[in-house]
Amino acid sequence: MKALVQDTPKIGDAFASPTKQFFVSMLTRDIELRDALLDLLDNCVDGILRSAKPDQAKAKPYEGFRATIILAKDHFEISDNCGGIPLETAKKYAFAMGKPEGANDEGTPATVGMYGIGMKRAIFKLGTDALVESWSDTPFVVEFTSEWMASERWTDLPIHELPKGKLKVQGTAITVMTLNHEVAASFAADGWIDEFKKVIAQHYSIILDKGLSVFVGNGVDDPQAVVPEPFRLLQTAEADGKHIAPYIYTGKLDDVEVEIYAGLYRELLTAEEADREEETRGTTDDAGWSVACNDRVVVWKDKTRLTGWGEATVPNYHGQFIAITGLVLLRCDDPKKLPLTTTKRGIDAASDTYSKTKDLMREVTKALTSFTNRWKKFPEKLEEIYLASEYVDLPKLRTMREAVPLTNLRKQPTVSRYAPAYPEPAEEKTHVVVKFEAQKADVALLAKAYFGEDETPKPGDVGREAFDRAIKGVRGAGA
Repeated sequence: MKALVQDTPKIGDAFASPTKQFFVSMLTRDIELRDALLDLLDNCVDGILRSAKPDQAKAKPYEGFRATIILAKDHFEISDNCGGIPLETAKKYAFAMGKPEGANDEGTPATVGMYGIGMKRAIFKLGTDALVESWSDTPFVVEFTSEWMASERWTDLPIHELPKGKLKVQGTAITVMTLNHEVAASFAADGWIDEFKKVIAQHYSIILDKGLSVFVGNGVDDPQAVVPEPFRLLQTAEADGKHIAPYIYTGKLDDVEVEIYAGLYRELLTAEEADREEETRGTTDDAGWSVACNDRVVVWKDKTRLTGWGEATVPNYHGQFIAITGLVLLRCDDPKKLPLTTTKRGIDAASDTYSKTKDLMREVTKALTSFTNRWKKFPEKLEEIYLASEYVDLPKLRTMREAVPLTNLRKQPTVSRYAPAYPEPAEEKTHVVVKFEAQKADVALLAKAYFGEDETPKPGDVGREAFDRAIKGVRGAGA
């Protein structure tokens, strides 16, 4: 395009680069501390993928790899044995503010890093005076000094040879010696480290299950291993071709591989239990949808419109639906095609790929809520079905995917589905729900009369007993 200015002599240059202070402030403002730390764990996984190229078909492809995080009140450390950073990668883009075009970890597929800012953003978030030591091919060390941090100039960072034996294994160690005030306060706060371990257990649940070990400590006590939060679904014995079993979707949307597993993870609540659960808003339950991109869980147990609840014909989440849970696995060799936010702790709801995926999620949520609606009237009958049940974890679900009969979807022909036939209550056509309120004192009086002093029956049991006695009395009187 032809310049719009007149062809007159140049008399100078206008400074158009961002100042370092502005850039660092904007880069770290919208990310929480724990998310910045998870970025460093993402780098560990990317290191494994780049160096070891593990066989993902194995049950534990990351076994033997580990990362240790120290959250001390006066410094931060993370060290791993995950393969380290190649020297050429360090020179070209590992320390650049953003990943240059074509730099995709040298062709490593299905990484979790996308923008080339994770390590730098985490260091800026944590503090100043930091060392990055790494050994992949040629051991090296890069220093972020407080002077470099304070300077407005974007000077290159010198790469120095790492003394022999400084790192015992091929991997990376990052140390931040001077913590920002807010970071030091967080590390020293009661419960913050435990909460961070819980975040790792949830958002790294799949990766931890695949064998990666993550240890977290406070710099005083020995670091403790993080135990992954499990994902599992119930499956009951089949009777007359019907049983409670996971719904399975598998296929490809655009260039993204999609797997969906959804069903029940526990027994349904009774009507009374559902009411109590609604009163507490279900803050401690495991219901809802989780979404993982390249094995990194970015949405955990969501029960909002983000995952389809309360949209179209799907009801809003209610305590009655506490037993429903689902997991969405999205995978792509090019992570930029995944519907991720920059913090990797959220989904880009405007993504076309995610919109198509959510259509499938709503479909199965609607089926499962319909099941709970039909059976909430007959919890005793459903109890018999649960007697012969087992839990199916993610590895078994993936094996099951190869064994169950899949059918192609009409709306999404690149996706196949297994929709199990759930049992239906035979009493649905002959029974009705009787529900009313009564004075607590009156219920307690009947409970004492019916069950004695030592028993504390539920109000529903008292109502049932009262109804049974009344109906027997009426039938007896008519005999």
